[in-house]
Amino acid sequence: MPKKDLADYKKVKNTPEKAEEDVPENELRIGTQRSLKKYISLAIDLFNDEKGFKTVTLKGRGQAVSNVVSIAEVVKRRVKGLHQLTSMESTEVVDEYEPIDASKGLEKIQRTKYICGLSIVLSLDELDKNDAGYQEPLPEDAVVEEDKELRKRSSNRPRRSATKSSSAGRGGRGAASRGTGRGGNAGRGSRGGRGGRGATRGYR
Repeated sequence: MPKKDLADYKKVKNTPEKAEEDVPENELRIGTQRSLKKYISLAIDLFNDEKGFKTVTLKGRGQAVSNVVSIAEVVKRRVKGLHQLTSMESTEVVDEYEPIDASKGLEKIQRTKYICGLSIVLSLDELDKNDAGYQEPLPEDAVVEEDKELRKRSSNRPRRSATKSSSAGRGGRGAASRGTGRGGNAGRGSRGGRGGRGATRGYR
């Protein structure tokens, strides 16, 4: 049915997404809302944490397909010896519509559409080299393994910076209360403190 003929209908439901608990622990569903840096860190952690997964799968569909490729390319340059297997997927989505005005005698209708997706498997174990989507590991000199401790320190840096800005702002208000003209300028530092807290929220 053409889209224009849906004017008398409203969408009531569509094919439910796969429940989160059904997704394997070593599989990441890539979207467009979260930062790529966050996904990259999660993927690297799956290889490096106590469980030490040998394989991590990245999946995305629609506009997120390009993100899947970008994340895989970075992870391969942070973890040595990763084989890659890329495959296209198609997800069937069924939308159900019901009439807005039941008195018109219209019946419920369904529309089926297909959304293209991409799946990339990164594995420390060798994969099927005969598969068309296979890529061998990058040369070792092209990989710079990530320093986990350095990443932890970097992730804390915005919070420390925000605290200092906030303290400077409070100091500025104190100077202003003593009535000095320059203290007024310091008072503007308090707005810098509030900006620091905003930066912390953005980082999360």
